[in-house]
Amino acid sequence: MNSGPGGAPLALSPHHRPDGPAPALIDLASGQIVEPLPGPVRDAITRAMNSPRASAYPPGPGLPELRTAVAGHYAHRTGAVVDPEGVTITAGARHGLFAALAAVARGREVLVPAPHWSHYPAVVRQAGGSPVTVPGDPGHALLADPARLEAARTPRTAAVLVNSPVNPSGACYGPERMRALRAWAAERGVCLIVDDIYWAYGDEIDTDLRPGPTEIVVGGVSKVHALAGLRIGWVWADPDRAEAVRDTVEHTTGPVSGPAQTAAAAVLRQETDTCTGDAPTGVGVARRVAELAGQRARAVRAMTAVPYLRPVPPAGGIYLCLDASEALARGLLGARNDQELCAALRRRASVGLRAGSTFGMPGHLRLCVAESHDVLLTAARRLTACLTAAADHLAD
Repeated sequence: MNSGPGGAPLALSPHHRPDGPAPALIDLASGQIVEPLPGPVRDAITRAMNSPRASAYPPGPGLPELRTAVAGHYAHRTGAVVDPEGVTITAGARHGLFAALAAVARGREVLVPAPHWSHYPAVVRQAGGSPVTVPGDPGHALLADPARLEAARTPRTAAVLVNSPVNPSGACYGPERMRALRAWAAERGVCLIVDDIYWAYGDEIDTDLRPGPTEIVVGGVSKVHALAGLRIGWVWADPDRAEAVRDTVEHTTGPVSGPAQTAAAAVLRQETDTCTGDAPTGVGVARRVAELAGQRARAVRAMTAVPYLRPVPPAGGIYLCLDASEALARGLLGARNDQELCAALRRRASVGLRAGSTFGMPGHLRLCVAESHDVLLTAARRLTACLTAAADHLAD
């Protein structure tokens, strides 16, 4: 039996052979939730495909029914009147970020609090901006704070990019910190770009979203609605910014798939229709939120039992970070940094993880918790066996 610091013992398979054929890879590197399509989504896709207009270009800004559904979602969340004219449909939230950044930051700087989604710096550069990494506040879960942003701000600063729960750490921005960030941005004329893709997976839901001269909201159905393969995102902006966003969409992807838009509209309408009273989510999202909370807790327990890796408990989101400083300090598997350790664990333990340094969080490994408990336990057993054997080898 093997156990990690403070963890319950993990039984290793009697068939485990460190020098035998590698078992099938357990890939925890990808951040997606895979579920069967809900009935209303399947029905909407079928209707769209059977339409005589199925092969036609949709309107450039997006189908009116989807833009209205997105506006209805934000109206329910914020209690404000939301004009669908401010909503532009994009080919996923990543494209939405690109279009939003191109609208406000071309030729200027964008502050990117670290840790951050690994693609942020590249998306900023592709949109014509210059990313400026700003370390988060170590006293507050590495979240961005106005003082650190102010220290990094220059006359060329156009925007700051935030998301909550944070990918990869799972830290969450509460209302007080978001109010402080909004006030700082408004006072300095810096655009706050809110990556809203994980909106339901935190302790508190942001209800103060108000696009205007200093705020743009980017969202989509990939994470909270588990529809990553549809590639439907959006940008919610004020009229001037919306026009600039649409210009970028027109000259990059053009209109997004009509049947996919119809399906996204169906799931958003169903979500809003099943909200009761002041409930922030409908039945489908509420179920997913509860399931992920359990999966995060089980993932923390499973990975606590792995020696030389220490879980950093997340407050929300779909990820868990493992502090690999002890494994790296010991030189296990010959790894000198988190990327080498990640590669070695993929090769030797058949467990796919992401290196924290790609997220501005060096010395850590990231895994997605949106897997079954059995899969997470098997991954923990493989990591335990691999790292234990590596430590024993160094001790010989």
